[in-house]
Amino acid sequence: MVTRISVPSSADWMAFGFGSLWVVNYRPSRVSRIDTATNRVTADITVGRGGCLGVVVADGRVWVPTCGDGVVNEIDPAKDSVVRRIPAPIKTGREGAVAYIDNALWIPDNASDSNSTTVSRLDLRTGTITNRVSTGARTDVVVAGFGSVWAASSAENVVSRIDPSSGRVLARIAVGRSPKFMAAGEGAVWVQNRYDGSVSRIDPATNREVARISAWAPTPAGDIAVGGGAVWLGVDGTPVIRIDARTNVVTHQFVGGYGIDAIRWDSGSIWIADHSKGEVWHVDARRIIPRQ
Repeated sequence: MVTRISVPSSADWMAFGFGSLWVVNYRPSRVSRIDTATNRVTADITVGRGGCLGVVVADGRVWVPTCGDGVVNEIDPAKDSVVRRIPAPIKTGREGAVAYIDNALWIPDNASDSNSTTVSRLDLRTGTITNRVSTGARTDVVVAGFGSVWAASSAENVVSRIDPSSGRVLARIAVGRSPKFMAAGEGAVWVQNRYDGSVSRIDPATNREVARISAWAPTPAGDIAVGGGAVWLGVDGTPVIRIDARTNVVTHQFVGGYGIDAIRWDSGSIWIADHSKGEVWHVDARRIIPRQ
């Protein structure tokens, strides 16, 4: 089954929480709340200008950075409205992702450093920056997983592993060319390498790239997710690529369409954002992997 859900134009980043899928639309600046049981939009929430660094569900709230006004929007899901706007070191020109761990957001900093060589820790209780960590040039994406913060430097082709307590860089791990979006799960950190469309597998036990998987999906954007024993890659023209997380082998690749960007996995379903049509696709994964 495939359900197409209409949302405001330019649907992009997505996150799950409170029985809903939260979708950031950067034009107009909105967050759409979709009931995952009914596939219905239940709220359309105005946020700041220019969604840019994803959406995070944590601490009973939904957090949405907007680079057009340099803030993180705090949404109360009980009210479906923004209840606080926290200044953050971000500005227009950024597309990437923030990470949540230990009551803080880790944010690629392009306001104080135009080359984006640092990530900042934003304490969500106090609304203040409590640490800045040097990573590498063009650090646009940060994810959390395996007790650490991981930051991808697309200019230096490395992923930095950061201890969130001390801010110390524990390792700098060489990956493919122009790494950007990442996902943590299924026993590894998975890195989308945009130049050649490969995916790097980082072993968190050894801090090494242990596989580089040819996914044949070079792209300036795209997205990556994990779940259901697989890695899911989505790019323009190739909306769904499935990699078996056990064998590191591409098992499915679907070609066609334009405007595909964010992709997520949840409870046996794949969710795909189509920013060209203003839609979110809810795909039953059994259409891709039939039950045995």
